[in-house]
Amino acid sequence: MNLIQHLDYLFNPRSAAVIGASNIPGKWGCDILNLLLTRGQRQVYPINKNRPEVLGVKAYPGLSDVPGPVDFAVITVASEALPAAMEDCARKGVKTALIISGGFAETGTEGSKAERKVLEIARRGGIRFIGPNCAGHFNTFAQLFTAPYLPPMNQGPVSFITQSGNLGLVVLAMAHEMGLGFSKYISSGNEADLHFEDYLEYLGQDETTKVIIGYVEGLREGRRFLNLAREITKKKPVVIMKVGCSDCGAQAARSHTAALSGSDEFSDAAFRQAGVIRVDEVSDLLDVALIMLGQPLPRGKKVAVLTVGGGLGVIAADALKKHGLELSELSPATLKKLGSVLSGRWSRGNPVDTSGDISYPCLLPLLEDKNVDAVVISGPIWTPFGFAGLMSTAPWERDYTVSPDEILRGIEEEYVRNLEVTMELMKKFQKPIVYSVWVSDEVKSRIVYQKMAQNHLIPYLTPERAVRALARLVEYSEYRGIARR
Repeated sequence: MNLIQHLDYLFNPRSAAVIGASNIPGKWGCDILNLLLTRGQRQVYPINKNRPEVLGVKAYPGLSDVPGPVDFAVITVASEALPAAMEDCARKGVKTALIISGGFAETGTEGSKAERKVLEIARRGGIRFIGPNCAGHFNTFAQLFTAPYLPPMNQGPVSFITQSGNLGLVVLAMAHEMGLGFSKYISSGNEADLHFEDYLEYLGQDETTKVIIGYVEGLREGRRFLNLAREITKKKPVVIMKVGCSDCGAQAARSHTAALSGSDEFSDAAFRQAGVIRVDEVSDLLDVALIMLGQPLPRGKKVAVLTVGGGLGVIAADALKKHGLELSELSPATLKKLGSVLSGRWSRGNPVDTSGDISYPCLLPLLEDKNVDAVVISGPIWTPFGFAGLMSTAPWERDYTVSPDEILRGIEEEYVRNLEVTMELMKKFQKPIVYSVWVSDEVKSRIVYQKMAQNHLIPYLTPERAVRALARLVEYSEYRGIARR
């Protein structure tokens, strides 16, 4: 059985067992069993030698007592009981396992010896496993979840490999707030058997994964990682947050997941040559994934900034320079067109500061300009879809007695129409239009925001984040040979 076939059993098992199943909420053996019983359509077997039932389901003293085959086992027993549990898996013919238990290589020499013993048993039995010392995994398309304590996860095109379970929870919670959906998630733990590179290879050929993001403390097969990434990034983006670069960080990584990070041997240059997008901040993992999904690859790094106020434009301009992008020099024809749709107060240059008088039609001249490869729009919530244009057709222009609900419907209808036009323009000109807009929780419930989320056009909260993400999009476009270097 090859790697891909083995990992298919990990992400799409027909049957699963929980060794160490428990009735006590808060214990891994209870919370994971509950997830397996309530999600998906597969046979689930609780293993508990002391109880005839767990969570109302018939339990079995050991795997040998289970009447049917078991494709996948979750092992939650204490570390000293793990070798015996793995022996049971081998005798039963289990294909894959996930080991929650900690207390192994991350604790020192004795823990490393115990981990090697478990690995030897698994190898003899033909078992591939995640962990130990991990926090679960999921496949939303198979409704398979072994990672408790997560917010509800929507199906989506992003897959995430993390060498920190807690960091994984943070990123997934942030993604949930953004409305970004996921395909697969792996908390890889100590990687005694399956390594980061194995999951990368699987996700590279996975049709439901369009963008791969990863948190890395140490790569055990650096050359293989780069070779895999070089092939995968020809088809889909790989976004990596690599930490443990400083001496202090490397020591923390070793004590956390036994990662062999050492110094920062996989330099920015090596990542760039393989097409890997390297980020430094947690939020960038999601920001960059979002822009990769929702935007066309630009043909260059010249950017027009459209803003309702000078301060936002200055911040965006500074960010462009910091991240290697350029302010476009707008053509005389573009300036003339902008002057015809904006008031006399506008800046007459780039950034296009409209002094509060945003008019939706001013977007088209920017996209038509050959000196513009992308547009960043920054301002309050109404900025992306126009304000002056909205005012000319709003219900209160026609009748001051209309109800607030009718006014709101008119606003939303106008916003949705403008958003649809925006998406058409992005496709026509193949130029990204990136929003930097503060959005309240109330606005997130509105139709226009939901439509933005469905199309991966969620606004960034600050101009800096929008520009940082755009810079990574340009970097990837250069690697793919689309953008001018």
